[in-house]
Amino acid sequence: MKKIKTVFNLVQNENEPARLNLYGFIGQTFWNEDEQSITAKAVAKALSEIDSDEVDVHINSYGGIAFEGIGIYNQLKQSNKKINIYIDAIAASAASVIAMAGDTIFMPENAQIMVHHAATDVYGNVEELTKAIQGLNAMDESMIKTYETRFVGTEEELIKLMDDETYLNAEEAIALGFADEIVDSAANDDEDSTEENVKQSLFAKYSGNQMVARKNSRITSAQITSNGIQYEEKVPIEDNHETTAESMASKFAKFIAEEGN
Repeated sequence: MKKIKTVFNLVQNENEPARLNLYGFIGQTFWNEDEQSITAKAVAKALSEIDSDEVDVHINSYGGIAFEGIGIYNQLKQSNKKINIYIDAIAASAASVIAMAGDTIFMPENAQIMVHHAATDVYGNVEELTKAIQGLNAMDESMIKTYETRFVGTEEELIKLMDDETYLNAEEAIALGFADEIVDSAANDDEDSTEENVKQSLFAKYSGNQMVARKNSRITSAQITSNGIQYEEKVPIEDNHETTAESMASKFAKFIAEEGN
């Protein structure tokens, strides 16, 4: 799976909701500068700089560190601002936890949410592995509590979704409570309508200039006018199998005769 480039930035325009972009890995990484890492600390700082009472949070992330995602979720929930979440493409794992902080969660029809159990890489003896399992169970409990703030089903049903590492499209996410609205459907309808109108307009404009060619057409036609012979499109070979040369000669002779009269 190709890595999403990490982008963390805040955009503010007067009389508009602030925009916070959370793209890429959730958590601090050695390959990103601190100011470009998506962390609870960075989100808290960004929220403190926002003048607007409303924030559009755009997410495109496969996830990252689970507790960092929970920390960001809590920062957004405690901000006393209206939080609009936009899942631009994918909100998976820790990113799906962050998405649950939205007062309203928007998804395009082609976006996805993925929910699953916490995971980790561990190496060591039995004691160390046991501690890792205990830590994962605790992490799962925190994720479940976060998902349950929106999920419409039972805890058992939620755990089954997490067991299966479930991907949900916009309609499915809305049905299960993980999202609220599908965005851009109306825009797509308008775009399709405009495209159809343009196509129909062009067809009406130029269709009168077209000559319908039969299946086995292979010659260039000559439209005979008072200005001479104008070569245009393909025309079919006549049903009586008249050759190209004979057809052209016949048409030209007819034109000469008519001009002479």
